Amino acid sequence: MPAGIRSPMSDPSTEPEQHDGPLVEVEHLSIHFPVGGGGLFSRQRKVVHAVDDVSFSIRRGETLGLVGESGSGKTTTGRVILRRITPAAGTIRFRGRDITTTEGEALRHLRLHMQLVFQDPYASLNPRMTVGELVAEPLYV
Repeated sequence: MPAGIRSPMSDPSTEPEQHDGPLVEVEHLSIHFPVGGGGLFSRQRKVVHAVDDVSFSIRRGETLGLVGESGSGKTTTGRVILRRITPAAGTIRFRGRDITTTEGEALRHLRLHMQLVFQDPYASLNPRMTVGELVAEPLYV
């Protein structure tokens, strides 16, 4: 970019503070969804434990791939990190700052610097290649 011209992403007023530690840290994340009632005379609601006690960290320049069968909580985990869903338990830190309870304008501002990348295997994996070739291809590049 030419000198003197800034993109909104390089504007210090919109950039979260720099941090030497992990870019994203998730500790003991749990996500629960209430489902249905407990029955006519029951006071307990049933709860689906979508994600239980997940922890990981991602440093600048690293990539994390969440792999699992359909319904295992991959997308739900991503949505909780972006704070689209409120976690039942755990801590989410972005650039060293706890964002687990961030809301409103501060959250909208923060989301300018966060993005999930979903992978559609039917659009991105070549069915004519072996699994070994698919895994090796980015290493060759």
